[in-house]
Amino acid sequence: MIENNNTQQFIKQLAKREGVSEEKIKEIIIDSFRTSYCQGENANAELHFEFVDSGLSVYRLYKIVEKISDPEKETTKDNKLLKEGQMRNDCLLLPIDTKNFSYKEILNSLRKDVEEISWAWQYKLYKPQQGEIIYKSIKGKRLFQGEEYYSVDLGKGTGYWAKSESRTLREGPRLGQYFNLLIKEVREKSTGDAPQIILTRADDLFIHKLLEREIPEIKKGVIVIHDILRLPGVASKILVEKGKSAIKFNLSIDPAGTCIGKRGEAAKKISSICLEQIYFADWTEDKKKLLAKLLLPTELIKLIIKKEKEWEVVVSHQKQYEKEMIKKISDYLGIDIIVRILKEDERNEFLANKGQVLQEVSNYKNIGVRIVEEIEK
Repeated sequence: MIENNNTQQFIKQLAKREGVSEEKIKEIIIDSFRTSYCQGENANAELHFEFVDSGLSVYRLYKIVEKISDPEKETTKDNKLLKEGQMRNDCLLLPIDTKNFSYKEILNSLRKDVEEISWAWQYKLYKPQQGEIIYKSIKGKRLFQGEEYYSVDLGKGTGYWAKSESRTLREGPRLGQYFNLLIKEVREKSTGDAPQIILTRADDLFIHKLLEREIPEIKKGVIVIHDILRLPGVASKILVEKGKSAIKFNLSIDPAGTCIGKRGEAAKKISSICLEQIYFADWTEDKKKLLAKLLLPTELIKLIIKKEKEWEVVVSHQKQYEKEMIKKISDYLGIDIIVRILKEDERNEFLANKGQVLQEVSNYKNIGVRIVEEIEK
């Protein structure tokens, strides 16, 4: 007997974790033991298995006959082995010493079979949820092809979130800690040492789905997301505009203001969920206006258009992450943007003339462009 007071508990836990019936787990265990034992001189042996609370009992089964024709499966009443086993329905159940079993081989076989069943079951269950956000907890770590992942308890399966994505967090995820995560991909078939269910927070779709969930006007289509410029875990610039229904019925709505919410509460809530700064701006085809909006909260003081695709912007200050964001804005607008920090003498002049617009670029609120010089168009 394989003595284990938690045999049944192990089977229940494994079945629950992998989404497989307890009977199927037992079948896999039996097949694994049979494959391990029925080799060489035991190739034709008949085995009998009994699952009890105290463990798993394995017996060699012999039919009691008058004359033996198959020594591998038959024995007679006068065989001394009868004293070592037990009789049931004209059969001898002879206990097998399981100490000689190849447990490594059995466990590997069990792991492989359960994994194949689990993959099929998880694909059927979670494929329809691909592209959706879930709120689940961290339960451990695992390596796949040298890359470390956090394993996430999905309730009826396990998803994996790349540890590299968590580097922007102030502190690493803790066991049991809950996160909003996007089900990015659910693979149908095993591809070697790779996770089946890929979770992420870095994909732009994560922010898109989060906004749909948290802002009713976006979910209803009154406001639509035009584009997202994002540094995952740091900041997102979200361009919004009126949806078709708002245009059709001529609804008076401020897309960016609605998303930001009263006193900025909506934007703050979303920021606390995705753990990065969130900025909303109204989409416009005018690149000058769009640039000023995308730079916020950094104030654009001077814009010098040197060439059609070479613009210089003067700002009062610039944070480290804003340098990376400028590159994204530059690529998005298709313009080479050069950033210059306001010099001290320029700063004094700016403060003296603050509020005085020398050349009107836009009267849209929150745009703080003071001077525009167009050179060599």
